[in-house]
Amino acid sequence: MALNQPLLNKRKLAEEEVGSTVSATVINLLKNMVGAGLLNVCIAFQYASVIGGTLVMFYSAFVCTAGFLIIGYCCSKTGAKTFRELWLKSMGAGTDKIVDAILFFHCLFSCVGYITMIGDFCVKSASGLLPGSILAERREVSIILVTVFAIFPLSLYKNLDSLKQTSVIGLAITAVSCAYIFYDVVAHAGEYEAIETLGSHMWYVKLDMFKSLALFNGSFSAHYNAPTYYAELKEKTFENYAKVTLISFAIATALFTSFGLAGFARFGDQVLGNVLKSYSADDPMIQLSWFFMMVSTVFNFPHAFQRMRSSFNALLNKEPYWNFFPVTAFLLAISLYMGVAFKDIAVIKMIKGATLGVSIMFILPALFYLKLNSDGKKFEGVSAERTSLMKVLCAVMMGTGIVQGILALLVHFKVI
Repeated sequence: MALNQPLLNKRKLAEEEVGSTVSATVINLLKNMVGAGLLNVCIAFQYASVIGGTLVMFYSAFVCTAGFLIIGYCCSKTGAKTFRELWLKSMGAGTDKIVDAILFFHCLFSCVGYITMIGDFCVKSASGLLPGSILAERREVSIILVTVFAIFPLSLYKNLDSLKQTSVIGLAITAVSCAYIFYDVVAHAGEYEAIETLGSHMWYVKLDMFKSLALFNGSFSAHYNAPTYYAELKEKTFENYAKVTLISFAIATALFTSFGLAGFARFGDQVLGNVLKSYSADDPMIQLSWFFMMVSTVFNFPHAFQRMRSSFNALLNKEPYWNFFPVTAFLLAISLYMGVAFKDIAVIKMIKGATLGVSIMFILPALFYLKLNSDGKKFEGVSAERTSLMKVLCAVMMGTGIVQGILALLVHFKVI
């Protein structure tokens, strides 16, 4: 018996060490949101004004945080470890292909958006750092090379905790680029007429604010991975999950708002969907920022790709890692082709946020909670009053999600 005891203790210790800490999960979640989502928020303030954009940002942050919390809460009560599993536990078998299709296309367009940005950054940075090279002149060649030698190896990871180191690097890189943009705006505020730009766009009301809302929603989008973040916590409690959610979304909201206003103050009505494309290549720090953000976006790619791959296999009734290498190569090829074809990341994110985004972030989380607490049922240990209040919140989330998605599309396509 004594001979067996150390082995048992080692096994128990190993089991206890499996999982991600709260701080590591915060880093992963922030990297999932902040990397590419940060660069599209500047143009949203042009659509909605300074005050209007800030109000829309806070509203988006509130409902996105609520949706993320509801998903984790349902996971804590049902034991679901993936978005698909949560769908099955709440909606029942026979409808799983619906959520598989939603998750697949949502993550596909996220991956396409990342590759589009990588192409932009690679060509822009190479035009200054490697002028005259094929990387500076052929966008498709740049994308292919980065995909083969950087994105593909990272896409072979099978869990989010394995990406912890790349997430830290990606966040650090993003911080350097953002810090320079903040410095540039503050140091040259008079030259750029930054204060005047903010003053002249302080407040107005346009239907374009619904495009801003869709862009902000798309920037906060990480809900497809919410059950995975909960499942990979070392101590799986809703309290820890709530800490991760509130810290991450608070930091992301502060970054999106401050960076969006800074970028808009710098360029005004000339701001582009990807704010870094608004800069000229004359400044060496901007050239480095383009390169840094390309690297950061590469590190962000696997978060969405991992979920797209498992959803694709689920559509085929296969295990998550079925034919792992061929499926990974096939899905990367699709993302690569579409990333080369699309040129404007803001349009991709706006349409995705107005359709698939509102479904995953607002409508489905609310539907999960309502279904799990329907016909007199409620979660054990939860009062009837609290359940009723949550049902009202979920109904509001579903209604506003549907309305804002429809309005954003109608405005973008100039129907209204």
